Amino acid sequence: MLSKSPATRLAVLLSSIAWAWPFQVGAFDATKFDDFKTTNVCKYCDLTDAPMSGRDMRGADFQNANLSGAKMDKANMAERPMEKRTLVTNFEDANLRRTDFTGANLHLANFTNAYLREANLSGADLSEAVLTKANLKGALLVGTNLKGAKLDDAKLDDTKFCKTVMPDGTVNDSGC
Repeated sequence: MLSKSPATRLAVLLSSIAWAWPFQVGAFDATKFDDFKTTNVCKYCDLTDAPMSGRDMRGADFQNANLSGAKMDKANMAERPMEKRTLVTNFEDANLRRTDFTGANLHLANFTNAYLREANLSGADLSEAVLTKANLKGALLVGTNLKGAKLDDAKLDDTKFCKTVMPDGTVNDSGC
């Protein structure tokens, strides 16, 4: 068996790392989207700007997925029975109007500048999530966990807070 040179081994290692890297910047993957439509699984995939409005995505697994700019208004993502987690998922700039996230685990999710108007986040775990500049007007946050979440410049007009754990750990019952 021939020994490979250090340069050849390095080239093989770098190409395998590049192949395994979860995201390509701005690279919407139509194949992954087609797979998602049939399996409801999108771990580490890139669905940037994907058209998913009105879809029933209960049980969807978006672990570490990039959904930046995705169109998900009126989608149903309540109770995620498959994995019950959406860790480090990127919903930046996504249209999530009236989306149902009831009971979803959105710990560490990025909702920067997301449109969550009238979304149902009841019972959701948004601990340490980033909601900077998110539009949460009219959203339901009943029993929602926001501990450690970043709400800088978020629009919270008409948002219903009831038994909501706020970023500082206090409970907000102003809308009960």
